[in-house]
Amino acid sequence: MKAPTALIALSYFAHLGLCFPGTATRYRPPYTPNKCYHDKLAEIPGDGLFGAVGPHLWNKGAACGRKFKITCYKPVANGQGLCTGTTITIKIIEGRLGNRSPDFSLSTTAADLLYTGEGTFRAQFVEV
Repeated sequence: MKAPTALIALSYFAHLGLCFPGTATRYRPPYTPNKCYHDKLAEIPGDGLFGAVGPHLWNKGAACGRKFKITCYKPVANGQGLCTGTTITIKIIEGRLGNRSPDFSLSTTAADLLYTGEGTFRAQFVEV
């Protein structure tokens, strides 16, 4: 393989090493009011690609409006669904701050693009 081709191939996969492991699940409507934008519907992406972060990423509300690339890589033990292999980018509109909250709670639209089942799944994520 020639050097330029090898560099392109390596750079294509470089992002995989920069991801963080976590857990994700889905959460259902209503999506307003929420902790970031309250009742402002204009701040919620119309394509449905949004979600909430858990206490580890919330940072006293600093996560509001941030965007994360997320992909499912493995169902949790006894999971009834499969990962789709898709990677999506979501906008954070909410905080789920309970002690047992997953890293991400995704809108139903976002979760359906990543995972075919219900419940929690293992995800990789990186802020973009």
